[in-house]
Amino acid sequence: MNVPHPPVTISEKASAVVQWNNLADEAERGATLGLIHPNTAEVQARVYRATARAIQHEIDTGIAVCSCCFKPFGQGSSVLIRN
Repeated sequence: MNVPHPPVTISEKASAVVQWNNLADEAERGATLGLIHPNTAEVQARVYRATARAIQHEIDTGIAVCSCCFKPFGQGSSVLIRN
């Protein structure tokens, strides 16, 4: 697979995990303060934390996974397509 950019370092990935978790916390605070609807904040926080978990999984295992289904990249729904 040809990656059009240099690989991201572990420290950059770790920083991204912190940033995604901070965004989740911010969404939850926004709901508490009445700045955003609680249901919207809940969904946002869930997506942000799933993204952080996926990046952390890549740091821990070296395997990049989808933040939605947590399957390794290239093994999602496209696996079901048969020629």
